[in-house]
Amino acid sequence: MNKINFYSHERVSDCVYVVTENYSMVHRFTIGVIIGETITAVIDSGLGMTKDLRTYIESFAGTDKKMICLCTHGAIDHIGASKLFDEAYLNPLDLEMIPRAVLTERRLSDLNAFSLYNREVMEYCREHMLINEDSVFKDVNEGDIFDLGGGIEIEPIATPGHSKGHLAYLCRKEGIAFVGDAINSDVHIKQLDRQGLKDYAGMLRRFLSIAGEDVVMYAGHLNRAHRANVVKNLAAACEEAADGKILGDPPGETIFTEKSGNPDIRMHYHGNCCIIYNRSLQND
Repeated sequence: MNKINFYSHERVSDCVYVVTENYSMVHRFTIGVIIGETITAVIDSGLGMTKDLRTYIESFAGTDKKMICLCTHGAIDHIGASKLFDEAYLNPLDLEMIPRAVLTERRLSDLNAFSLYNREVMEYCREHMLINEDSVFKDVNEGDIFDLGGGIEIEPIATPGHSKGHLAYLCRKEGIAFVGDAINSDVHIKQLDRQGLKDYAGMLRRFLSIAGEDVVMYAGHLNRAHRANVVKNLAAACEEAADGKILGDPPGETIFTEKSGNPDIRMHYHGNCCIIYNRSLQND
C-alpha cells in the first residue's frame, strides 16, 4: 500500500507551529511544536497510528536539538506517539489512564470512529501503527519550567476536570498556550457532578488569570486559535448547568458506539461554546 501522510502544519509565530494529525475531514488532533535554541518541545503526540510524527516534525524543526514531548493528559489520542521523543512528560495523576490508552485493539477501535470507518485508513494504520505499550513518562506538575533556550520557556498550568491531572502548556514569550481538551468550543466533562462543574468554572477563570486575557489558545481537536471569550463562555456554561438552568438542553451524542445512547448526556451552550455533561449527576 502506498504511503499515507496524516500530518499537516502551520507556523503561527516565530518559534511555534501547529501540527494537525488528520484521520478524516472531521476528526483531527492538534500537536504543538515550540522550538527553542537547544530544545524542541512537542505538546501532545496524537493517536500514533504511524511511526512518522518525529520525522515529520524534524522536516521543519530540524534534527539538531533534543526533542521532548509534553502531554496535556493521558488520553489515548494525546500520548500515542510520545515514545518517539527523547523524553515524555505526563502529570502523575493521569498515569492510571495509560494501561488502557496504549492497548492496540482499543486504539484501532477508536481510529475506526475517528476515520469515519474508512477501510483504507484502517488497513494502512493496522500495518504501520506505532506499538507504544512500553511508553515511559516523567512527572510534570504546575510550577515546573521547561527552558528551551533563547528565552523560550514553557509553563505547565493545572487545568483538571477533563482528567485528574490535565495540564495546559503556556509559552508566555509568544502568548500562546496549548490547552489539550480542557478548553475548546466544546468540552467533554461528563464525569463531573454539580460541584465539579462549579470547580471547573473556577479552574477556567484561574487559567485566564495566569495566562492573561490576550493569550491565544490551541485546543486538542481544533487547529483554530481560541481567545479569552471561549474560556469565559465555558465558565458561564458550567455555572448555569450547576445552577440547574438545563431545561431544553439537547442530547450530546458520541461517535463511539459503546458509549452512545445515554439520554442523560446533554449539551449546555453559552454563546457559541458548550459543555457536554451528565444530567443525572446534577441532582443533589
